[in-house]
Amino acid sequence: MNQRLRASLAGCVLSITLALFGAPAASEPNDLNAILSAIDDPYPLRTADTSSPRDTLRTFIRDFSLGMRAWRNDESYADVYRPLHRAYQTFDATAFAVLDRIAGGAIQMAFLREILDRIELPSFDQIPGDAEVAAQDIKRWIIPNTKIEIVKIEEGPKAGQFLFSKNTIKQLPNYYEMAKDLPYKKGAFIDVYQEIVSSPGGWLPRDFAESFPDWASRLLANQAAWQWIAAALSLITLGITIWLLYRVGTWWDSKQGHARAWYRFGRPLSAIGTFLVAAVFENFASLGIGLAGFPLQVMLFIAIVIKVAALVWLTVVLADRLADGFAQNKYKPPEKRRVDAALMRILFRLLSLVFLAYIGIYAAETVGIPIAPLIAGLGVGGLAIALAVRPTLENIIGGLTLFADRPVRVGDFCRYGDEIGTVEEIGLRSTRIRSLERTRVTVPNAEFAQMKLDNFAARDQRLLKTVLGLRYETTPEQLRYVLAELRKMLLGHPKVTPAPARVRFVGYSAYSLDLEVFAYLRCQDQDEFLAIQEDILLRMADIISDGGTGFAFPSQTMYFTRDGGLDVERGQKAEAEVENWRENRNLPFPEFDPGLRWEMEDILDYPQRGAYDFKYRKGLSEEVSREPKCQPHTEPQIPSSTEAAERPPPKPTRMSRWLSFARKHR
Repeated sequence: MNQRLRASLAGCVLSITLALFGAPAASEPNDLNAILSAIDDPYPLRTADTSSPRDTLRTFIRDFSLGMRAWRNDESYADVYRPLHRAYQTFDATAFAVLDRIAGGAIQMAFLREILDRIELPSFDQIPGDAEVAAQDIKRWIIPNTKIEIVKIEEGPKAGQFLFSKNTIKQLPNYYEMAKDLPYKKGAFIDVYQEIVSSPGGWLPRDFAESFPDWASRLLANQAAWQWIAAALSLITLGITIWLLYRVGTWWDSKQGHARAWYRFGRPLSAIGTFLVAAVFENFASLGIGLAGFPLQVMLFIAIVIKVAALVWLTVVLADRLADGFAQNKYKPPEKRRVDAALMRILFRLLSLVFLAYIGIYAAETVGIPIAPLIAGLGVGGLAIALAVRPTLENIIGGLTLFADRPVRVGDFCRYGDEIGTVEEIGLRSTRIRSLERTRVTVPNAEFAQMKLDNFAARDQRLLKTVLGLRYETTPEQLRYVLAELRKMLLGHPKVTPAPARVRFVGYSAYSLDLEVFAYLRCQDQDEFLAIQEDILLRMADIISDGGTGFAFPSQTMYFTRDGGLDVERGQKAEAEVENWRENRNLPFPEFDPGLRWEMEDILDYPQRGAYDFKYRKGLSEEVSREPKCQPHTEPQIPSSTEAAERPPPKPTRMSRWLSFARKHR
């Protein structure tokens, strides 16, 4: 808080002290008439005249007297407040905390007035005025034979003003103890200090304490006995009220546990109620009971602690409630959420940290702990703190990165590194994951954001991929039957996407004929996937059984039979064919002749004859007799020599044309 704000607060706080003053004596001392000047105040909005030590001393004595006289005559609030505010402006109270100014402002002025009413003041001409200050460049003036000094403020919003010094204000209680046995001067205010500390506040009538017995008005530690009793009762009432507010708020929120966040307002209202009760208690201690000095400081400190605790509680609870309220659709599917509940919670927590920091600074300034010098004096310690908080900042940035990229969300089942689990919470510093063992794993955000994350919850379909191994005894026709039926089953299943559902014969393994099944299932949940997969696998088992084959398993089959030897005729035929290739220089080793290779390309039928999409290619497709299967039996007709001579020779095939061309050009 800056000095200008402190000065204005000091003026506002003086309204608390207005009702604390007792009845003054009849008149001012005669030797102060030269200083007091006229009592009438033609300029009610003017500020305190502190341009010289003479003006400062005159302003304090005159305005303090005017304020007390207005209070005694039951004049308006403005007539009482204005002069007392100007009197307080003659104090350099910028070094005091707000708590000290509220509790001790009236006591400090009473101490100073008690001292001035007992000591001899110099004459008007002996006090430096504007001319002397300008001529002699006076920076400080001390009342003769005292330690009360008026100094010139060198910097700040009050620079150039002459005020009672900070050291003088702090030592006023000690100066009063040394001067209280001196006799009052003529016309002085008698027992101003005792009347202030024993009088009730402005909320109670002035004669409130007169109806009490004599023992209740006796001073105990500078306060009347009835004031101590009232303070104790108010503390007990404060504690009971706060306890009831907490219980009622907690009960309401527990009753609305499953309702929307906006209906769970019990704890926020309890925090607000606690703050208001503490504020009432704070004002009642000064304006009701009329406490002052150290007892009031204690009561104000208790009230400030309660108010700060209530504000902290309110900030934390409101951050959680607002996050839940703005993200109330967290129970909807992720794609239908307007905002991410975890992200809103993080943002409101960051915002609450800013408010908590401000509340902490306000509380420290209020109780008199200077924050600015503490921060400025960190030095090397600041560097150490910066290095210490670096991992925390990295984790916070990592958490924000997770919310920006959104690789996973709260509730997603994912793989992180080599582990899998369900994300339960993404916090400021770490991410919490529930593992398959039902343990709770905590991973720092900086580390989690660098991991390879496989989000299972983001899948739109599930992959079914398996290899079926059939026995080697399965015939090609059985294999075709099984393949066709498996494909038919996948196409007909309502939970299988038609594309790219496929079943293919992929190879010969060591002990089985392998069929690869590849299909996507219309599901996301693991339980549903397992149920669909189970149904499909059982249907596959039925199809394989219906095809007359079975599943292969790692085994070796030994056949005991008589060796039939090799097919000699076919072997000789093959050897003759190879010898023919060698003689004609067409041996395809290591490679086919390029021209012959071109002749061999694209001469087989695919799909094979019999498939629905088979296309007949003239000159390439295998010729099949188109005659009917059942024909009447006729004797074979032997063509005559004339018919044989007229019949054209058969067309040479592509292969024979190429071979004849090669022979001619050898």
